[in-house]
Amino acid sequence: MSKFKVAVSALMCLFVTAGIIAGCGSKEKKAKADVVIWHWMTDRQAAFETLAEQYFKETGVKVLFETYAPTDVYRNKISAAATANLLPDVFNPIGDKKEVASYIKAGFIANLNDSMNKDGWKNVFFKKAIENNSFEAGNEWGVEPGIYAIPLDVTSLMIFYNKDLFTQAGLDPENTPKTWPEFINAGKKLRAAGIQPFVSGFGEGWLIGAFAQSYQWNLFGKQGIIDTLDGKIPYTDARWVRIFKLFAEMRDNKLFASGIVTMINKDAERSFATGKSAMAFNGSWGVNVYQSMNPKLNYGVMSLPSLPEAKYPLKIFGGEGSSLYVNASSPNKDKAIEFLKWMTQKGPQAYLAKETLNIPSNQQVANDLPPALKVFSENIANTFDTLPSIEPWQVINFININLQSVIIGERTPEAAAKEVQAEKVRQTKAAK
Repeated sequence: MSKFKVAVSALMCLFVTAGIIAGCGSKEKKAKADVVIWHWMTDRQAAFETLAEQYFKETGVKVLFETYAPTDVYRNKISAAATANLLPDVFNPIGDKKEVASYIKAGFIANLNDSMNKDGWKNVFFKKAIENNSFEAGNEWGVEPGIYAIPLDVTSLMIFYNKDLFTQAGLDPENTPKTWPEFINAGKKLRAAGIQPFVSGFGEGWLIGAFAQSYQWNLFGKQGIIDTLDGKIPYTDARWVRIFKLFAEMRDNKLFASGIVTMINKDAERSFATGKSAMAFNGSWGVNVYQSMNPKLNYGVMSLPSLPEAKYPLKIFGGEGSSLYVNASSPNKDKAIEFLKWMTQKGPQAYLAKETLNIPSNQQVANDLPPALKVFSENIANTFDTLPSIEPWQVINFININLQSVIIGERTPEAAAKEVQAEKVRQTKAAK
Protein backbone atom coordinates (compact mmCIF):
# COMPACT_ATOMS: atom_id res chain seq x y z
CA MET A 1 0.00 0.00 0.00
CA SER A 2 1.37 3.46 -0.93
CA LYS A 3 2.22 6.05 1.71
CA PHE A 4 -0.66 8.13 0.43
CA LYS A 5 -3.17 5.35 1.01
CA VAL A 6 -1.80 4.63 4.46
CA ALA A 7 -2.13 8.30 5.33
CA VAL A 8 -5.79 8.48 4.43
CA SER A 9 -6.93 5.00 5.46
CA ALA A 10 -7.51 6.05 9.05
CA LEU A 11 -9.51 9.02 7.86
CA MET A 12 -11.70 6.74 5.79
CA CYS A 13 -12.71 4.72 8.81
CA LEU A 14 -13.79 7.87 10.60
CA PHE A 15 -15.75 9.07 7.59
CA VAL A 16 -17.58 5.79 7.26
CA THR A 17 -18.60 5.99 10.91
CA ALA A 18 -19.82 9.56 10.48
CA GLY A 19 -21.68 8.67 7.29
CA ILE A 20 -19.63 11.09 5.22
CA ILE A 21 -18.85 8.60 2.51
CA ALA A 22 -22.21 6.90 2.64
CA GLY A 23 -22.89 5.67 -0.83
CA CYS A 24 -19.29 6.31 -1.83
CA GLY A 25 -19.49 3.73 -4.57
CA SER A 26 -22.87 4.94 -5.77
CA LYS A 27 -22.97 1.90 -8.06
CA GLU A 28 -26.60 2.36 -9.01
CA LYS A 29 -26.00 5.94 -10.20
CA LYS A 30 -22.79 5.00 -12.00
CA ALA A 31 -24.61 2.24 -13.85
CA LYS A 32 -26.92 4.88 -15.32
CA ALA A 33 -24.14 7.23 -16.42
CA ASP A 34 -21.19 7.01 -18.80
CA VAL A 35 -19.21 9.68 -16.91
CA VAL A 36 -19.57 10.57 -13.21
CA ILE A 37 -18.22 13.88 -11.92
CA TRP A 38 -17.93 14.77 -8.23
CA HIS A 39 -17.70 18.47 -7.38
CA TRP A 40 -18.39 20.98 -4.60
CA MET A 41 -19.79 23.92 -6.64
CA THR A 42 -23.39 23.98 -5.42
CA ASP A 43 -24.09 27.31 -7.13
CA ARG A 44 -23.33 25.74 -10.53
CA GLN A 45 -25.11 22.42 -10.25
CA ALA A 46 -28.16 23.53 -12.23
CA ALA A 47 -25.97 24.92 -15.04
CA PHE A 48 -23.86 21.75 -15.09
CA GLU A 49 -26.98 19.59 -15.36
CA THR A 50 -28.25 21.69 -18.28
CA LEU A 51 -24.96 21.21 -20.11
CA ALA A 52 -25.00 17.48 -19.37
CA GLU A 53 -28.48 17.23 -20.90
CA GLN A 54 -27.33 19.11 -23.99
CA TYR A 55 -24.28 16.87 -24.35
CA PHE A 56 -26.46 13.75 -24.09
CA LYS A 57 -28.69 15.03 -26.89
CA GLU A 58 -25.66 15.70 -29.07
CA THR A 59 -23.64 12.55 -28.36
CA GLY A 60 -25.75 10.00 -26.49
CA VAL A 61 -23.16 10.05 -23.67
CA LYS A 62 -24.75 10.51 -20.24
CA VAL A 63 -22.81 12.65 -17.75
CA LEU A 64 -23.80 12.74 -14.09
CA PHE A 65 -22.74 15.64 -11.83
CA GLU A 66 -22.83 14.86 -8.10
CA THR A 67 -22.28 17.69 -5.64
CA TYR A 68 -20.92 17.38 -2.09
CA ALA A 69 -20.58 20.43 0.13
CA PRO A 70 -19.14 22.22 1.97
CA THR A 71 -15.61 21.81 0.69
CA ASP A 72 -14.28 20.05 3.81
CA VAL A 73 -16.92 17.34 3.39
CA TYR A 74 -16.03 17.09 -0.28
CA ARG A 75 -12.31 16.79 0.43
CA ASN A 76 -12.92 14.11 3.03
CA LYS A 77 -15.06 12.16 0.58
CA ILE A 78 -12.36 12.32 -2.08
CA SER A 79 -9.67 11.14 0.36
CA ALA A 80 -11.79 8.22 1.54
CA ALA A 81 -12.80 7.25 -1.99
CA ALA A 82 -9.16 7.22 -3.07
CA THR A 83 -8.31 4.76 -0.31
CA ALA A 84 -11.23 2.52 -1.23
CA ASN A 85 -10.48 2.85 -4.97
CA LEU A 86 -13.94 4.32 -5.48
CA LEU A 87 -13.05 7.62 -7.10
CA PRO A 88 -15.40 8.79 -9.87
CA ASP A 89 -14.32 9.44 -13.43
CA VAL A 90 -13.72 13.15 -12.77
CA PHE A 91 -12.98 14.96 -9.49
CA ASN A 92 -10.73 17.51 -7.77
CA PRO A 93 -8.74 16.79 -4.58
CA ILE A 94 -8.83 20.53 -3.68
CA GLY A 95 -5.28 20.80 -2.40
CA ASP A 96 -2.01 22.55 -3.01
CA LYS A 97 0.60 21.28 -5.47
CA LYS A 98 2.12 18.95 -2.89
CA GLU A 99 -1.23 17.27 -2.23
CA VAL A 100 -2.13 17.03 -5.91
CA ALA A 101 1.30 15.48 -6.51
CA SER A 102 0.52 12.76 -3.96
CA TYR A 103 -2.64 11.83 -5.88
CA ILE A 104 -0.75 11.78 -9.17
CA LYS A 105 2.03 9.58 -7.82
CA ALA A 106 -0.54 7.23 -6.29
CA GLY A 107 -2.00 6.74 -9.78
CA PHE A 108 -5.28 8.58 -9.22
CA ILE A 109 -4.85 11.46 -11.68
CA ALA A 110 -4.17 11.22 -15.42
CA ASN A 111 -1.56 13.23 -17.29
CA LEU A 112 -3.58 15.11 -19.91
CA ASN A 113 -0.64 16.48 -21.86
CA ASP A 114 -1.31 14.52 -25.07
CA SER A 115 -5.02 15.37 -25.07
CA MET A 116 -4.44 19.05 -24.36
CA ASN A 117 -1.85 19.37 -27.13
CA LYS A 118 -4.09 17.63 -29.66
CA ASP A 119 -5.93 19.94 -32.08
CA GLY A 120 -4.76 23.01 -30.16
CA TRP A 121 -7.14 22.43 -27.23
CA LYS A 122 -4.60 23.95 -24.83
CA ASN A 123 -4.55 27.20 -26.77
CA VAL A 124 -8.16 28.16 -26.00
CA PHE A 125 -7.35 28.67 -22.31
CA PHE A 126 -5.83 31.56 -20.41
CA LYS A 127 -2.12 30.81 -20.16
CA LYS A 128 -2.09 31.19 -16.36
CA ALA A 129 -4.87 28.61 -16.01
CA ILE A 130 -2.74 26.04 -17.83
CA GLU A 131 0.38 26.94 -15.86
CA ASN A 132 -1.44 26.52 -12.54
CA ASN A 133 -2.55 23.02 -13.53
CA SER A 134 0.84 21.89 -14.82
CA PHE A 135 3.96 20.33 -13.36
CA GLU A 136 7.21 21.43 -14.92
CA ALA A 137 10.32 19.32 -15.44
CA GLY A 138 12.43 19.07 -12.31
CA ASN A 139 9.57 19.90 -9.93
CA GLU A 140 10.33 19.17 -6.27
CA TRP A 141 7.71 16.40 -6.02
CA GLY A 142 9.13 14.25 -8.83
CA VAL A 143 5.92 14.36 -10.87
CA GLU A 144 6.15 13.65 -14.59
CA PRO A 145 5.92 16.96 -16.50
CA GLY A 146 2.50 17.62 -17.96
CA ILE A 147 -0.93 19.19 -17.65
CA TYR A 148 -3.04 17.41 -15.06
CA ALA A 149 -6.35 19.28 -14.87
CA ILE A 150 -8.88 21.05 -17.06
CA PRO A 151 -9.72 24.58 -15.90
CA LEU A 152 -13.42 25.47 -16.02
CA ASP A 153 -12.95 29.08 -15.02
CA VAL A 154 -10.30 31.51 -13.87
CA THR A 155 -10.20 34.02 -11.07
CA SER A 156 -8.25 36.89 -9.57
CA LEU A 157 -8.45 38.90 -6.36
CA MET A 158 -8.82 42.67 -6.51
CA ILE A 159 -10.56 45.41 -4.54
CA PHE A 160 -14.25 46.10 -5.01
CA TYR A 161 -15.26 49.66 -4.11
CA ASN A 162 -18.64 51.29 -3.54
CA LYS A 163 -18.93 54.25 -5.93
CA ASP A 164 -21.68 55.94 -3.93
CA LEU A 165 -19.70 55.78 -0.67
CA PHE A 166 -16.61 57.10 -2.44
CA THR A 167 -18.62 60.07 -3.70
CA GLN A 168 -20.09 60.61 -0.24
CA ALA A 169 -16.56 60.87 1.20
CA GLY A 170 -15.45 63.36 -1.48
CA LEU A 171 -13.48 60.79 -3.48
CA ASP A 172 -13.62 60.47 -7.27
CA PRO A 173 -15.03 56.99 -8.05
CA GLU A 174 -13.54 57.18 -11.54
CA ASN A 175 -10.04 57.96 -10.25
CA THR A 176 -9.28 55.29 -7.68
CA PRO A 177 -6.06 55.04 -5.59
CA LYS A 178 -3.11 53.70 -7.56
CA THR A 179 -0.38 53.90 -4.91
CA TRP A 180 -0.23 52.91 -1.25
CA PRO A 181 -0.20 56.51 0.09
CA GLU A 182 -3.26 57.31 -2.06
CA PHE A 183 -4.98 54.20 -0.71
CA ILE A 184 -4.29 55.18 2.92
CA ASN A 185 -5.49 58.75 2.29
CA ALA A 186 -8.69 57.46 0.68
CA GLY A 187 -9.27 55.27 3.74
CA LYS A 188 -8.77 58.22 6.06
CA LYS A 189 -11.30 60.30 4.11
CA LEU A 190 -13.83 57.50 4.24
CA ARG A 191 -13.38 57.08 8.00
CA ALA A 192 -13.69 60.86 8.51
CA ALA A 193 -17.01 60.69 6.66
CA GLY A 194 -18.23 58.01 9.07
CA ILE A 195 -17.78 55.21 6.54
CA GLN A 196 -16.02 51.93 7.29
CA PRO A 197 -13.20 51.88 4.72
CA PHE A 198 -12.04 48.29 4.18
CA VAL A 199 -13.37 44.78 4.73
CA SER A 200 -12.27 41.26 3.83
CA GLY A 201 -12.46 37.79 5.29
CA PHE A 202 -9.10 38.09 7.05
CA GLY A 203 -10.27 35.52 9.57
CA GLU A 204 -9.56 33.07 6.75
CA GLY A 205 -5.79 32.79 6.59
CA TRP A 206 -5.56 32.34 2.83
CA LEU A 207 -7.21 35.73 2.18
CA ILE A 208 -4.95 37.78 4.43
CA GLY A 209 -2.04 35.81 2.98
CA ALA A 210 -3.11 36.59 -0.59
CA PHE A 211 -3.20 40.32 0.20
CA ALA A 212 0.32 40.16 1.68
CA GLN A 213 1.71 38.06 -1.18
CA SER A 214 0.93 40.81 -3.68
CA TYR A 215 3.41 43.01 -1.85
CA GLN A 216 5.94 40.21 -1.68
CA TRP A 217 5.90 40.21 -5.50
CA ASN A 218 6.00 44.02 -5.48
CA LEU A 219 9.08 44.21 -3.21
CA PHE A 220 11.00 41.01 -3.99
CA GLY A 221 10.15 40.02 -7.56
CA LYS A 222 10.07 36.38 -8.63
CA GLN A 223 13.72 35.60 -7.95
CA GLY A 224 13.52 37.20 -4.52
CA ILE A 225 10.54 35.01 -3.66
CA ILE A 226 12.40 31.91 -4.85
CA ASP A 227 15.38 32.94 -2.74
CA THR A 228 13.06 33.29 0.26
CA LEU A 229 11.66 29.81 -0.33
CA ASP A 230 15.21 28.47 -0.58
CA GLY A 231 16.18 30.14 2.69
CA LYS A 232 18.61 32.59 1.09
CA ILE A 233 16.50 35.58 2.15
CA PRO A 234 15.17 35.48 5.74
CA TYR A 235 11.75 36.68 6.80
CA THR A 236 13.52 39.25 8.97
CA ASP A 237 14.61 41.01 5.76
CA ALA A 238 13.61 44.69 5.83
CA ARG A 239 11.23 44.13 2.91
CA TRP A 240 9.29 41.50 4.84
CA VAL A 241 9.14 43.79 7.85
CA ARG A 242 7.75 46.41 5.47
CA ILE A 243 4.96 44.05 4.45
CA PHE A 244 3.98 43.54 8.08
CA LYS A 245 4.10 47.32 8.55
CA LEU A 246 1.51 47.78 5.78
CA PHE A 247 -1.05 46.07 7.99
CA ALA A 248 0.02 48.15 10.99
CA GLU A 249 -0.41 51.28 8.87
CA MET A 250 -3.92 50.26 7.85
CA ARG A 251 -4.70 49.55 11.51
CA ASP A 252 -3.30 52.85 12.78
CA ASN A 253 -5.29 54.81 10.20
CA LYS A 254 -8.48 52.91 11.10
CA LEU A 255 -9.03 51.39 7.68
CA PHE A 256 -10.03 47.94 8.90
CA ALA A 257 -13.59 46.85 9.55
CA SER A 258 -14.30 45.98 13.16
CA GLY A 259 -13.43 42.36 13.93
CA ILE A 260 -11.69 41.78 10.59
CA VAL A 261 -9.20 39.22 11.96
CA THR A 262 -12.01 36.84 12.94
CA MET A 263 -14.31 37.63 10.02
CA ILE A 264 -15.14 34.90 7.51
CA ASN A 265 -15.48 36.03 3.92
CA LYS A 266 -19.23 35.48 3.71
CA ASP A 267 -19.70 38.06 6.48
CA ALA A 268 -17.26 40.40 4.74
CA GLU A 269 -19.18 40.02 1.48
CA ARG A 270 -22.42 40.84 3.29
CA SER A 271 -20.83 43.95 4.83
CA PHE A 272 -19.84 45.27 1.41
CA ALA A 273 -23.06 44.26 -0.33
CA THR A 274 -25.18 46.11 2.25
CA GLY A 275 -23.13 49.31 2.02
CA LYS A 276 -21.51 49.01 5.43
CA SER A 277 -17.98 49.01 3.98
CA ALA A 278 -16.57 51.05 1.11
CA MET A 279 -13.89 48.63 -0.12
CA ALA A 280 -13.66 44.83 -0.12
CA PHE A 281 -10.69 42.65 -1.01
CA ASN A 282 -12.34 39.70 -2.73
CA GLY A 283 -12.22 37.43 -5.75
CA SER A 284 -14.00 37.65 -9.08
CA TRP A 285 -16.71 35.33 -7.71
CA GLY A 286 -17.80 38.39 -5.73
CA VAL A 287 -19.57 39.66 -8.85
CA ASN A 288 -22.02 36.78 -8.55
CA VAL A 289 -22.23 37.08 -4.75
CA TYR A 290 -23.00 40.80 -4.73
CA GLN A 291 -25.50 40.40 -7.56
CA SER A 292 -27.45 37.91 -5.45
CA MET A 293 -27.17 39.96 -2.24
CA ASN A 294 -27.85 43.42 -3.67
CA PRO A 295 -28.57 43.71 -7.43
CA LYS A 296 -28.62 47.52 -7.20
CA LEU A 297 -25.16 47.84 -5.64
CA ASN A 298 -23.19 50.52 -7.49
CA TYR A 299 -19.58 49.39 -7.44
CA GLY A 300 -16.34 49.26 -9.40
CA VAL A 301 -13.19 47.15 -9.26
CA MET A 302 -9.62 48.37 -8.77
CA SER A 303 -6.24 46.73 -8.40
CA LEU A 304 -4.28 46.69 -5.17
CA PRO A 305 -2.25 49.89 -4.78
CA SER A 306 1.46 49.53 -5.47
CA LEU A 307 4.28 50.66 -3.19
CA PRO A 308 6.15 53.74 -4.45
CA GLU A 309 9.52 52.29 -3.46
CA ALA A 310 8.93 48.89 -5.08
CA LYS A 311 11.22 47.78 -7.90
CA TYR A 312 8.96 45.05 -9.30
CA PRO A 313 5.41 44.89 -10.69
CA LEU A 314 2.64 44.21 -8.19
CA LYS A 315 0.97 40.90 -8.96
CA ILE A 316 -2.34 39.55 -7.68
CA PHE A 317 -3.59 36.23 -6.42
CA GLY A 318 -5.42 34.21 -9.06
CA GLY A 319 -5.16 32.25 -12.26
CA GLU A 320 -6.92 28.91 -12.33
CA GLY A 321 -10.25 29.02 -10.49
CA SER A 322 -12.13 25.72 -10.55
CA SER A 323 -10.56 22.76 -12.34
CA LEU A 324 -11.37 19.09 -12.85
CA TYR A 325 -9.02 16.10 -12.86
CA VAL A 326 -9.56 12.83 -14.71
CA ASN A 327 -9.23 9.51 -12.89
CA ALA A 328 -6.22 7.77 -14.44
CA SER A 329 -7.66 4.30 -13.90
CA SER A 330 -11.22 5.04 -15.00
CA PRO A 331 -12.53 2.79 -17.80
CA ASN A 332 -14.40 5.90 -18.98
CA LYS A 333 -11.30 8.11 -19.12
CA ASP A 334 -11.56 8.87 -22.84
CA LYS A 335 -15.26 9.73 -22.59
CA ALA A 336 -14.54 11.97 -19.62
CA ILE A 337 -11.82 13.83 -21.52
CA GLU A 338 -14.07 14.28 -24.55
CA PHE A 339 -16.83 15.76 -22.39
CA LEU A 340 -14.43 18.17 -20.67
CA LYS A 341 -13.13 19.21 -24.07
CA TRP A 342 -16.68 19.94 -25.18
CA MET A 343 -17.46 21.75 -21.92
CA THR A 344 -14.56 24.16 -22.40
CA GLN A 345 -15.49 25.16 -25.94
CA LYS A 346 -16.94 28.59 -26.65
CA GLY A 347 -20.67 27.73 -26.49
CA PRO A 348 -20.75 25.89 -23.13
CA GLN A 349 -18.26 28.36 -21.65
CA ALA A 350 -20.40 31.34 -22.67
CA TYR A 351 -23.42 29.65 -21.09
CA LEU A 352 -21.55 29.04 -17.81
CA ALA A 353 -20.29 32.62 -17.74
CA LYS A 354 -23.83 33.96 -18.20
CA GLU A 355 -25.42 31.65 -15.63
CA THR A 356 -22.76 31.73 -12.90
CA LEU A 357 -20.98 35.08 -13.46
CA ASN A 358 -17.57 33.44 -13.29
CA ILE A 359 -14.73 34.19 -15.70
CA PRO A 360 -14.60 31.38 -18.28
CA SER A 361 -11.29 29.60 -18.73
CA ASN A 362 -11.75 29.87 -22.50
CA GLN A 363 -10.23 33.27 -23.28
CA GLN A 364 -12.28 33.56 -26.49
CA VAL A 365 -15.38 34.21 -24.35
CA ALA A 366 -13.77 36.89 -22.15
CA ASN A 367 -14.59 39.76 -24.54
CA ASP A 368 -18.31 39.38 -23.92
CA LEU A 369 -18.22 39.57 -20.10
CA PRO A 370 -20.03 42.17 -17.95
CA PRO A 371 -17.84 45.23 -17.15
CA ALA A 372 -16.83 44.18 -13.60
CA LEU A 373 -15.89 40.66 -14.66
CA LYS A 374 -14.03 42.04 -17.64
CA VAL A 375 -11.73 44.01 -15.30
CA PHE A 376 -10.89 40.78 -13.50
CA SER A 377 -10.30 38.86 -16.73
CA GLU A 378 -8.01 41.59 -18.07
CA ASN A 379 -5.84 41.12 -14.99
CA ILE A 380 -5.47 37.33 -15.22
CA ALA A 381 -2.11 37.85 -16.92
CA ASN A 382 -1.04 39.85 -13.87
CA THR A 383 -1.61 37.00 -11.40
CA PHE A 384 1.19 35.29 -9.47
CA ASP A 385 3.65 33.30 -11.56
CA THR A 386 4.06 29.59 -10.93
CA LEU A 387 6.94 28.88 -8.54
CA PRO A 388 9.19 25.79 -8.50
CA SER A 389 8.41 25.07 -4.83
CA ILE A 390 6.17 26.18 -1.99
CA GLU A 391 6.61 26.90 1.68
CA PRO A 392 5.57 24.20 4.18
CA TRP A 393 2.03 24.82 5.35
CA GLN A 394 3.36 25.49 8.86
CA VAL A 395 5.34 28.50 7.63
CA ILE A 396 2.39 29.80 5.60
CA ASN A 397 0.18 29.44 8.66
CA PHE A 398 2.71 31.35 10.78
CA ILE A 399 2.76 34.21 8.26
CA ASN A 400 -1.02 34.49 8.28
CA ILE A 401 -1.34 34.27 12.07
CA ASN A 402 1.33 36.90 12.57
CA LEU A 403 -0.34 39.23 10.07
CA GLN A 404 -3.49 38.93 12.16
CA SER A 405 -1.44 39.56 15.31
CA VAL A 406 -0.09 42.80 13.83
CA ILE A 407 -3.60 43.99 13.00
CA ILE A 408 -4.79 43.57 16.60
CA GLY A 409 -1.58 45.06 17.99
CA GLU A 410 -0.47 41.84 19.64
CA ARG A 411 2.93 41.93 17.88
CA THR A 412 5.05 44.57 16.23
CA PRO A 413 5.97 44.03 12.56
CA GLU A 414 9.55 43.29 13.62
CA ALA A 415 8.46 40.71 16.21
CA ALA A 416 6.10 39.10 13.70
CA ALA A 417 8.91 38.77 11.15
CA LYS A 418 11.13 37.10 13.76
CA GLU A 419 8.36 34.63 14.65
CA VAL A 420 7.96 33.61 11.01
CA GLN A 421 11.71 33.25 10.49
CA ALA A 422 11.99 31.07 13.59
CA GLU A 423 9.29 28.76 12.19
CA LYS A 424 11.04 28.70 8.81
CA VAL A 425 14.25 27.54 10.54
CA ARG A 426 12.34 24.87 12.48
CA GLN A 427 10.70 23.49 9.36
CA THR A 428 13.97 23.53 7.40
CA LYS A 429 15.66 21.49 10.12
CA ALA A 430 12.71 19.09 10.34
CA ALA A 431 12.86 18.43 6.59
CA LYS A 432 16.49 17.29 6.74
